[in-house]
Amino acid sequence: METLELFYPRITAQAGAYTFQQGIEIEVSSARDSCMDWAKIRFTDRFRPEVTLSRLEPATILLGYGGAFDEVFTGYVAKPYSTGSNANEIVLKDAMMLLEDITVNETFLDTTPQEVIRYILAQAGLTELKLTSMVYPVRKRLSIRKQSGVQALDAVAAAWGLQVPYFFSGGIFYWGRQPEQPLTYSFEAGRNILSLARRGSLWDLETVSAPFVRHSHRVQVSHPSISGKVEVVRVRHLTNDEGFIRTHIYF
Repeated sequence: METLELFYPRITAQAGAYTFQQGIEIEVSSARDSCMDWAKIRFTDRFRPEVTLSRLEPATILLGYGGAFDEVFTGYVAKPYSTGSNANEIVLKDAMMLLEDITVNETFLDTTPQEVIRYILAQAGLTELKLTSMVYPVRKRLSIRKQSGVQALDAVAAAWGLQVPYFFSGGIFYWGRQPEQPLTYSFEAGRNILSLARRGSLWDLETVSAPFVRHSHRVQVSHPSISGKVEVVRVRHLTNDEGFIRTHIYF
């Protein structure tokens, strides 16, 4: 079993032409039941840079140790930002934003769900996608009228009577597929579990910065309250009140 020594966590946040490595706090949320990831970059009181950003400028947040980083968010600035607005945070959303911005107005003949989805994504300039290879019946006619790209994706599911999860991960669109998981990570009481509590129907496991864990991954948990391999349904990365980076894993 490979062991990772998690010392001296680091942050790198990029938005437009700017790169921030200090004087910031971050929050990132990614959930299996939400088609859109979101994030915030907050400036601390002692660090208020002169920043001007336009909506849809690219943005990424990376967390890591030493010189190795994992990308925990890939997306865009959600609204214009400038220091003069007296705001202290930049709000980011993933590429689902691009699908919200387009209007689909098309009739498809003798088509499959995958063909329609590729068309919808292409209208938003998105070509990095991984779709299920499941074979579905050809539909003679499907009309989508004046709907956003996200609404159009839901219209495809309704037309074929499907419940197929879709989301972006690492800038790639997944529909009915999951990103590959190269390793299974273990979290143990007294070692790297800082707290474990029940929140409604989910367990909330708090640990040190763990940027390599994504929703839909399976992780090993060893704790007096629960033990075994579990499936992650939501991940939050955030800076706490003491300035430490924490990851909350929900399962």
